[in-house]
Formats: sequence, C-alpha cells, structure tokens
Amino acid sequence: MNCPYCGTPKFRTSRVRISDIPRLALLQFPVRCRLCRERFYVGLSLALNLLQSQKVREREEEALRRDKYKNEKSGETIA
Repeated sequence: MNCPYCGTPKFRTSRVRISDIPRLALLQFPVRCRLCRERFYVGLSLALNLLQSQKVREREEEALRRDKYKNEKSGETIA
C-alpha cells in the first residue's frame, strides 16, 4: 500500500476523530503519511500491522534514549 498523494509506502496510524466514526463502522482506520503528512484510510488488517510496528519502533526509540541518558550520566558520549 502506498500513499495516494505522494506514493511513499511510509505511513503511521492517525488519531481517531469524531468524524471518523462512520469509517470505523466500515472497518477503515485513519493513517497519516510520514512524508507528505496527508491523512487517508486503510483497512483493518493494515491498521493493526501499523499499530504493532509503531509500538516496536517506540520501544526501540525509548531504549536508545535510555542508553544515551545512562551514558551521559556516566560521563561517556555516544558518537
């Protein structure tokens, strides 16, 4: 699946708005393109995969932040 506006395959889940309720009833979930920031809808299975990969990415970023903080506390610097 690619963004219908710019064609990139990189997008993330978007926040759900009140106006999304009819689309949610049709099992279509809002996503936002990471490149052009346009908002569009995808099916349930793709949205669930995006949520799962988003959580993994957030955990990895948190671990990096934690390691960076630890190294700064101990006086080391990361290149």
